[in-house]
Amino acid sequence: MAIGEPILSEIETRRSGPRRPAGGRRLVGLFLLLAAVVVAAIVFGLRPRLAREKALAAAAEAAEEKPPAVNVALVRRSPAKSELELPGDLQGYLESPIFARADGYIRRRLVDYGDHVRAGQLLAEIETPELDQQLIQARASVAQAQAALRQYEAALVQANANLKLAEVTLARWKRLTDRGVFSKQEGDTKQADFEVRQAEVASAQANINAAQKAVEASEANLRRLEELKSFSRVTAPYYGVITSRNMDVGTLVNAGNSGPNREIFRIAQIDRVRIFVNVPQTYASLVRNGQHAELRVQELPGQVFAAIVTRSANSVDQNSRTMLAILETPNPRGVLLPGMYTQVKFSFPGNRSALLVPGDSLMLGREGPRVAVAGEDHIVHMRLIHIAHDYGAELEVDSGVAEGDMVIMNPNDQVRENARVEIRAPAK
Repeated sequence: MAIGEPILSEIETRRSGPRRPAGGRRLVGLFLLLAAVVVAAIVFGLRPRLAREKALAAAAEAAEEKPPAVNVALVRRSPAKSELELPGDLQGYLESPIFARADGYIRRRLVDYGDHVRAGQLLAEIETPELDQQLIQARASVAQAQAALRQYEAALVQANANLKLAEVTLARWKRLTDRGVFSKQEGDTKQADFEVRQAEVASAQANINAAQKAVEASEANLRRLEELKSFSRVTAPYYGVITSRNMDVGTLVNAGNSGPNREIFRIAQIDRVRIFVNVPQTYASLVRNGQHAELRVQELPGQVFAAIVTRSANSVDQNSRTMLAILETPNPRGVLLPGMYTQVKFSFPGNRSALLVPGDSLMLGREGPRVAVAGEDHIVHMRLIHIAHDYGAELEVDSGVAEGDMVIMNPNDQVRENARVEIRAPAK
């Protein structure tokens, strides 16, 4: 080896510096790779988002420039006849619960559900042991009062006889006293005896009057109990059908209809029935006595019954805002049963001079009721209207619009005077 070779190798080592380990270089490369991946992900994630935001901004700008789409309906003339169908409840022409008027037990029951009965027919008999005892006591009280009356009448006869004797005696003593045969003191004594007899007659007459009143009171009580006893025979108040029977033989019954007392029977007259209908306030003024209607029952398809309004409440209930109307219809075959749910159809004459607009087009404000009318040029014009009748789904108006006008349904804040709109097909 040459002498200069070690010196050259040492110089190269100093120039190149200390050698780095291979593991450190790999870790730095990994970090650089991860950083590149993160940067690429951020770039590729922002690009779609920015594109979406740009598309949304463009759509919003286009929506602002595009007129709002609205649904419209045509103003039409009021028909010659309008119809209204309402639910109703069927009841018998007469329907009455029958309660006991006397306390006791059911001894006999002669009718049951569905039996047809005539007026005055015996329905049941009630056994009344307590009432029977009261009757016996009342009859005894009458007999006792009558006996007391006879005693007072006999006492009156005796008092009248004593009075007559005292009157004759007094007359004799007056003549003898005037002649001086007897002293005046003795004459005054006979006068006092006569007055005592008069008082006895008056007392006897008063006793008779009191006894007569006692007899009348006893007889009245007896008649009351006998009347109650007659109620032990439960009879039908009118001809009809038994629709309910709640008691049987041996059941304890109490007089009256208060508290826990139950009705024995319920009877209904169904050859003619009544229909109770609640008419909304809007139509209340149109329903009048004598008006005809059609009655339908879902369980009797194809059958229509003619009914007529016989009376109404002539007032609107504050809670339901409805008026009660009562209709009647003949039911000779008994196909209509009390308690049925029915549909009643009324027909009302229309006002051909009035116009109808949908209720959903109405706008209320300080100016009054208005509708928004879309013209052929798609420009909105606000019209003040006068409502003649509010039928809920439709309004009958007599000013503000013309037949064939297109009114905007459910107008929003974008619908205003002179606004341009996109009109959809008019609702039929």
